Amino acid sequence: MNRKKITAIAGGLFAAMLSLTTPAAAAEAVTAYNYKIQYLVAEPDDSMETSCVQRRIELAAGNYDWAQFFNGGADVMRPNMYLGAGWYTWTDCLDPNGSDAYDYFHTTTLDPDNPSWETATISGPWWLADSKNVGWGSRLAPLFLSSTAEEKAPDGLTDLSPQVESRAG
Repeated sequence: MNRKKITAIAGGLFAAMLSLTTPAAAAEAVTAYNYKIQYLVAEPDDSMETSCVQRRIELAAGNYDWAQFFNGGADVMRPNMYLGAGWYTWTDCLDPNGSDAYDYFHTTTLDPDNPSWETATISGPWWLADSKNVGWGSRLAPLFLSSTAEEKAPDGLTDLSPQVESRAG
């Protein structure tokens, strides 16, 4: 083999190996969910217990659309909200109301571990026509690109599937 062919082959192999170790172009960041599926009654009594779901999440710095959802409907409550990089405790609570105004009041908080930052909160009412299993919670949709599409979980949290609670009607 002549020297030019060897150089070309070596260069090609080097480029192939480099492509395996060089990160690809930034992937779109993943929308995160904090939610629960449970049996809810239409026209609940105000004395019924509040239901909550909570998780820890590490977020990249950037802007997010933060929305609550209930029974297939969604409402973007805080569009284009900036969040700093770090760990947060993310909590959604659904409080039965028992009034004619609405059936359930949904409150969502993002509590940062950084003591210099304030806890962010969104809330709103929901109505339910029929008693049934309902999915409810909130989502954070990043409005930026990330170098990884994988979400990191805190120690001990490996199952990020929704909590499921049901009971006979």
